[in-house]
Amino acid sequence: MNLARSVKYIHASLVGLLAVAASAAQQPPVAPASPVPYAGWLVSEWTGRVQLQLPGASLSAPTRGESLPAGTEVDTHEGLIVLVLEDESEVLLRPQTRVVLNQPGAGNWNYLQLLLGHIRASVRKRTGGAPPFQLGRPSAVIAVRGTRFDVEVNRHNVTEVDVFSGLVEVGSVAIPGQSVLVEPGFSTRVGPGGAPEPPIRTNEIRPDAEAPDETMSAEFLRGKDTALANPGGSDEISERDERSENELENESQNSVEGGEDRDADDAPPPNHL
Repeated sequence: MNLARSVKYIHASLVGLLAVAASAAQQPPVAPASPVPYAGWLVSEWTGRVQLQLPGASLSAPTRGESLPAGTEVDTHEGLIVLVLEDESEVLLRPQTRVVLNQPGAGNWNYLQLLLGHIRASVRKRTGGAPPFQLGRPSAVIAVRGTRFDVEVNRHNVTEVDVFSGLVEVGSVAIPGQSVLVEPGFSTRVGPGGAPEPPIRTNEIRPDAEAPDETMSAEFLRGKDTALANPGGSDEISERDERSENELENESQNSVEGGEDRDADDAPPPNHL
């Protein structure tokens, strides 16, 4: 009697295990988790007059280690600030710079929007399926997977990108699909409504460009010394080659207008039969 009962128990257990195995086999495979974008900016260090405008809050000064949510506006005035992401990518905002911090996501991977001024970025290398680091500009979209570069925007909304290491793709906001790859030691510019210029050597477009220091902290200290030497700051984003930037803006405007304002003297002669 005990033997019969044991056989029944073993039989029931085997049936149960087979049912569990069959159920597991019918379950759809679990897809690997898609890479989660690095989110959240932290204040690393700052000096001088820097103002923050957090969403729904009044203007405030930054504090070291402060977490800045998406939608935060940063205005450096005559100050400097270093922001860092969770993956230790860093961005130095120079004086007279304004940015809006974004939360990247599907369809818009911009981590920040540079409205005006000059930043220096050191972006950690992105591997595998991780989305690239992107930042937006009124005239350009910039995408990188790990590099060191400068971006400057003047009051005419002309964007300049200078690359020191890695590769940077610079595209046009107004002309989708128009982009250039910028290698180390080269720069490009994008005017409103125009396509990126073919990259040229940085020392030709920006003779005063300084190569990055080994760390962003060293960059910060160097920038701090410069700011102390010029405490009044400057209303000019860049005092170099202003004329060529105006020419680029005019060329971009002409490309948008499609030559509608062409002088009558330049028009082709009528086709007489």
